[in-house]
Amino acid sequence: MGSIFNPQIGFSAVSRVTGWLLLILGASMALPLLACVIYGEPEWIIFLTAGAVSAAVGLAMTLPFRGRKLMVKRREAYLATATAWIAISAFGMLPFMFCRAPLSVSDAFFETMSGLTTTGATVFADVEVLSHGVLLWRGMLQWFGGLGIVLLTLALLPELNQNGGILMFNTEVTGITHDKIHPRIATTARSLWTVYSVLTVMCILMLWAGPMSLFDSICHGLTTLSTGGFSTRNAGPTGWDSGYVDTVITVFMFFGGVNFILIYKCCRGGWLELAGNDVFRCYVGVILVSATAICITLAAAGTTGWRSLVVAPLMQTASAITSTGYSAFDYESAGPFVAVVIVALMVSGACAGSTTGGVKIDRMLSLWRHMFNESKHTIFPNRLMSVSVGGRILGSENISRVSAFLGLYVLLAVSATSFGCMLGVNAPDSLFATLSAIGNNGLGYGLTGAQGGFRLLPDAMKWVLALVMMAGRLELYSIIALFLPAFWRK
Repeated sequence: MGSIFNPQIGFSAVSRVTGWLLLILGASMALPLLACVIYGEPEWIIFLTAGAVSAAVGLAMTLPFRGRKLMVKRREAYLATATAWIAISAFGMLPFMFCRAPLSVSDAFFETMSGLTTTGATVFADVEVLSHGVLLWRGMLQWFGGLGIVLLTLALLPELNQNGGILMFNTEVTGITHDKIHPRIATTARSLWTVYSVLTVMCILMLWAGPMSLFDSICHGLTTLSTGGFSTRNAGPTGWDSGYVDTVITVFMFFGGVNFILIYKCCRGGWLELAGNDVFRCYVGVILVSATAICITLAAAGTTGWRSLVVAPLMQTASAITSTGYSAFDYESAGPFVAVVIVALMVSGACAGSTTGGVKIDRMLSLWRHMFNESKHTIFPNRLMSVSVGGRILGSENISRVSAFLGLYVLLAVSATSFGCMLGVNAPDSLFATLSAIGNNGLGYGLTGAQGGFRLLPDAMKWVLALVMMAGRLELYSIIALFLPAFWRK
């Protein structure tokens, strides 16, 4: 155990990065505090206290190391990222523990981690009784976690640009490879946050133009582009019974599933690059094929109407593949085929570099092409074949990493499912809850579905799923590396 405190691991850097994030967390609680004041809700004192505590701890973690040169190497990057996510969840859950519908420690941590990882699985039985401040806080957690809290730190703290910023960038940004817009990682982070913020404002304004109030529009704008799925109503966006709302939500969920670097390039005139990107084309194709299959299934069951056969299938497909978790219709009663399609979309996920969870289409496409090449190799053993995804040729190291990732994904899913079964949760419900957590999706089925909820899971299962959510959001390696003895040795 003594090797854990080996001086080669820069715990001062980990402490400073975590402290900075807690300072940002404390400052951000001023917004839900303001919402409580505007609506005359006494819970403003909760956010004042929680914000002060978070900021005080953040100062305590940064001040002792002030003036020291920040050195973030690979191990510090992994450790700082995991520590930051856990710390933000631990302090971000305080408002949930003391609100008008208070949660236990287990439920509050689960709710916060679900929000921060944009999973969207909630343990609140009735969100409509919550104060405006708490509802806004739920949305803010998802919006911060959409692009990533570490990426936010990189955008705000130029010091990390020279000292390990790229390593921390790689631990949080999803994908097989990690592209940058600018040579300076801080500039890349700010550019991505700018695109993200502009699209969020557009979503808010378009929702406000419909039947939603400004407050509801803000909350749903924060949780839609981040593909989080928290809502201010128990029924979600469908609670407004508006085809316009469903369409706007679907469009911005779709944007949330696109690589934000690709969106940035489009904003700079690179539309041809978007049209020629094979991952983007595959993403669009999967949505259209899946929505069509669901539409045909619903029509065969006697469903009629434009909204039910076109808007709802598209919304549900976009919700599942982007891991947003909104429910457009009662998919549990739509038959087993629809459930299988939704599970497949949950596992697949959308594009790397987006705000979504799941394996990612990039990996699925690279694996498919690798399998196809291996099949052709049996016929043409002397032919040299390569795998190209997103205009980039992937080497054998990348292909091996994809295969290992999928193996770890399956292993973690099976382990968490088995643990749920040991606690008394039946296998289908445990499997669906696990896939929802590891894919940061939030959709429920059976015990966690429309007639139940994640609050019905045993507390031990909630803690495991919270860890699974974080592992899924950080793409497994960043978390699993911490459990390897070699990580802590010289």
